[in-house]
Amino acid sequence: MTDLGHYPEFTPLPPPRPLEEGGVNSSSCALDTSLPYSGKWYFIMMAADSDSSLLKFGAMDSAVFLLTPLKAKGKLLLKGEFRLSETTTCLSRQWTYHISNETQEMILEGRPEQRTEIFVKDGDNYIMLLEIQEEGLETFKRLMLYGRSPTMSLNLRLDFEHRAHCLDLTSILVLKQAQAPCEIS
Repeated sequence: MTDLGHYPEFTPLPPPRPLEEGGVNSSSCALDTSLPYSGKWYFIMMAADSDSSLLKFGAMDSAVFLLTPLKAKGKLLLKGEFRLSETTTCLSRQWTYHISNETQEMILEGRPEQRTEIFVKDGDNYIMLLEIQEEGLETFKRLMLYGRSPTMSLNLRLDFEHRAHCLDLTSILVLKQAQAPCEIS
């Protein structure tokens, strides 16, 4: 697990909690939907270890995501709507993540070599996802900032860029957001 301890305002998420007795199915487990990462998130900016790690994101004007715990034990569904800079059309994608009981990292279904950690900014409406893939055809390390609103303050941007620099992530991309974000449900 990545240590962001020298940044006390961002903390790793708590482990998922099982449903209380009498829940959906006492033998199954589900994530508490009140956990801070559930719900709608706007993708604001990212940092990566190289410009090539940012290429596929450069065509995006805006993106909005819905992160939902699934009833299956330790799973999250991430749905995304992307608006490309060159069009008004929205593109949809979705991914399923499994939460590792040992490390609390999220593992993307079908891509076990990719690790993702979520960090929540206490008392704020922002999260950061750190994605790392050290094996396979594509290797990368990238930090992504999401907010409950598609906007951010200059202080937040500078703080994010500082954190990225500390992780040796020198390539930065801020989504243009020239068009209204797509709707998601």
